[in-house]
Amino acid sequence: MLSCKDMTKLISDSLEAKISVRRRMELWLHIMMCRMCRRFRSNILELRRRVRDLKALLDQADTVSIPMPSATKARLEEVINRQLG
Repeated sequence: MLSCKDMTKLISDSLEAKISVRRRMELWLHIMMCRMCRRFRSNILELRRRVRDLKALLDQADTVSIPMPSATKARLEEVINRQLG
């Protein structure tokens, strides 16, 4: 069985791209037994959701008059786009 350290990498990889059926099964078996890895996966999913929500707000800011320096907005967009891949 893979270690929790291996699982955190696999969890991240599974959110970025498709993983093999065997790896997916190993992941789910481990997550069913390991509370910490379940929590890690849940936290990663929540973080991704919040980043997407923030990106949507920034996109909305283009149509609504919200005072924000363009350099600040550009930096935020760069960080968000990097996180979303």
